[in-house]
Amino acid sequence: MKLYYKETTTKDPQILNLYHSAFPEKERVPYADLVRWPGSHLVGVYSDPEHTKLAGMIDYLDYKGICQVRYLAIDPAFRSHGLGSKILEWIKEEKKEAVIAIDVESDQVECDNLEQRKRRKAFYYRNGFVDSPDSYRWNGDVFEILVANGTLSPGTFVALWKELFAAQDPNEKPKRV
Repeated sequence: MKLYYKETTTKDPQILNLYHSAFPEKERVPYADLVRWPGSHLVGVYSDPEHTKLAGMIDYLDYKGICQVRYLAIDPAFRSHGLGSKILEWIKEEKKEAVIAIDVESDQVECDNLEQRKRRKAFYYRNGFVDSPDSYRWNGDVFEILVANGTLSPGTFVALWKELFAAQDPNEKPKRV
């Protein structure tokens, strides 16, 4: 299946619905924050060139040589057709000069969804991602950083987010990482 990519805003109701249905509330930032940071990109992935049939979405931050995929989701009607892998191929090609980073829930902690976490991590490994030295805690959970298109030195990922938070309005409470 050919996919069509269209950068969009947080006003797209199809992407909003997919975002809310695909990610647990404790792992979501407010929808408007998806385009808040410098280098933020929210992209709808469609199965038709007219951009009417949403197949998935990818939200990523491209900043200082790191492209962090923050959210990747496939509409349930399009799952099990390799679309997640195609979207990862697209972002790796689109940002071939950047290290692609993805944070995943750790499968090294006690949790209710251990098998799901292992499957998710295996999916990224199959798509060329490898472990990096960084991890972080957020909302009571541990997240590991996987990378493709290069490597990150220890502390690089966390330092990137500290810099981004420092650049924001000091009265705003950071919501992620």
